[in-house]
Amino acid sequence: MQAALAVIWETLRDWWDSMVGLATFNLVWLGLSLTVLLCPPATAGLYAVTNSLAHGKGQRLEDFVEAARRYAWVSWRWALINLVIGALLAVNFVFYGSIEATGAFFIQLGLTVAALLWLVMQFYVWPFLIEQEQKRLRTALRNALFLALANPLYTLLLLLVAVVAIVFSLVAILPLGFFTMSFLALLSNRAVVERLTHYGKLPAADISHASGDDL
Repeated sequence: MQAALAVIWETLRDWWDSMVGLATFNLVWLGLSLTVLLCPPATAGLYAVTNSLAHGKGQRLEDFVEAARRYAWVSWRWALINLVIGALLAVNFVFYGSIEATGAFFIQLGLTVAALLWLVMQFYVWPFLIEQEQKRLRTALRNALFLALANPLYTLLLLLVAVVAIVFSLVAILPLGFFTMSFLALLSNRAVVERLTHYGKLPAADISHASGDDL
């Protein structure tokens, strides 16, 4: 619990200190996402920039562009897999909802749990993709699942903060353009870096704080 609270505080602090740069990247991400096709690569670029910030290395436009190009193919695969799995879960949920049987209800319940777990995994997938030496989506998904299951309270608290940020943004509208996605990306990157450091996979220096905007 204390580690999760520290991650939340560090994320808020980093976003505030790097407000101009992150707000700019958020706007760039939003603009590219409106094209639909460029949304996945733009997401990769935003996660790469916030990962760099989580490691105390600042942020640069070159990192955004380079990551968008480097992860373009895997980002489209990631988006396609999410679309397919989302469609399968939705179709099966509706199908079993039309069946009047006790067993159908439990199947719907299982589908709901599976959908929630899949969404939780997405919170960690991109930070793992960037941290891994081998950029395999399957490995990132597996690592995201293991991290979520091994740290349920940690993950739950971070997700509650993420949900609050999303709801606030939907109500206020304006944060969608300047804040939401960059904050969520930074939060998940901070969380993965902190957990990897906690488990001895990264040196403690990798969670150092860096402020400023290096566009």
